[in-house]
Amino acid sequence: MKTAFSLAAFLCASLASAATPINGLYSTLSAGYTYTPNNLSMTHQGLVRTDAHYQYGYNAGGSFGYKSNPLRYEGELTYIDSQLDGFRINSTKQTGVRGQNNVVLAMANVFYDLPTLIEPLQPYLGVGLGYSWIKAKFQSAGPNVGATLSDLSNSAFAYQAAAGLTLNFAENYALAFGYRYIATERTNALGKAFQAHLGNLTAIYRFDGQRYK
Repeated sequence: MKTAFSLAAFLCASLASAATPINGLYSTLSAGYTYTPNNLSMTHQGLVRTDAHYQYGYNAGGSFGYKSNPLRYEGELTYIDSQLDGFRINSTKQTGVRGQNNVVLAMANVFYDLPTLIEPLQPYLGVGLGYSWIKAKFQSAGPNVGATLSDLSNSAFAYQAAAGLTLNFAENYALAFGYRYIATERTNALGKAFQAHLGNLTAIYRFDGQRYK
């Protein structure tokens, strides 16, 4: 109990003394939940695979960037894993389904930090362009065509849009709560574009830099 009170007191004190973030170099680490919509429409070994559904997913990544208020420029790497829940072959729902999409994204991003409305929260918007490496696995036990396995990979141009809130609890430290929509061009591995909706918690460390007004 004493530890909990001490932690609460520390957080309150940090928020009360929240400082304006500094310009300069920064780095981030992030993780969160991923929702992947249907992204499958392809023919492999004479069988038409469609209607992929995913039960859950996660993402993790990091970035290195430069802040020059109100803009931020960064390079980012993100890994996405989406576990398969079901799909169809020749319009038949499959049983004994296993598989996933594994995606690595390398993105160049630009963010705009909007004026702070309520201290210490600061909203932001962002866009990014880059490249993706996609590995897709679709496995089933039947029923009408017997056991099947598709294990394919592809690379494709990718883009993203982002929005969120940054909690600036110190000049050098912050937490961000964000949403990202990611999509690629059409891929041969899936027959459609890969898309994902990401919810992230991001830890930010700003190296010593120049303060701005």
